[in-house]
Amino acid sequence: MDRTIDIFNFEPSDEKEESLAEQFERERVEWNEKIKSMSAQIKKTLDMAGLMTTVYSDRQQCLEYYHYLLSILIRLNVRYRKEYAEKYDFWTTKSQIRYPNESTKVNKILSEMSKIHEEREVVENHAKYIKSTCDTIDNIIYAIPRRIDLEHLARGDK
Repeated sequence: MDRTIDIFNFEPSDEKEESLAEQFERERVEWNEKIKSMSAQIKKTLDMAGLMTTVYSDRQQCLEYYHYLLSILIRLNVRYRKEYAEKYDFWTTKSQIRYPNESTKVNKILSEMSKIHEEREVVENHAKYIKSTCDTIDNIIYAIPRRIDLEHLARGDK
């Protein structure tokens, strides 16, 4: 196991590096907490000013992160297609093994590329989650003036 030294404590650490799936799971929990906090704030009319600041900054952060994930996915797709083409060329022309049909060869290639295929799926799944989180934040933004209108109606202001 890789042992690192904490520069502040000077003690060895046995913590292993966080996997991509673990990092995304942690981030999903963090975004979920942010959405819950915003939902709780929308119930209190006096907190609307703070909520509006929070919701717009979190929306921007969410959108930037979504586009960052898409750029990672694009790079993974480029790498995937390049590796697939190289492996297909190898198993078609340079290998001594001849496969009885095309699907057998494709299955062999896909099994060799399972790691990058999994990475693509994990990043794509997380990008979809972040996109739906952005949509939820948009719904909260839409709800803010409606909530204020309801408060005015309840008071009899309008």
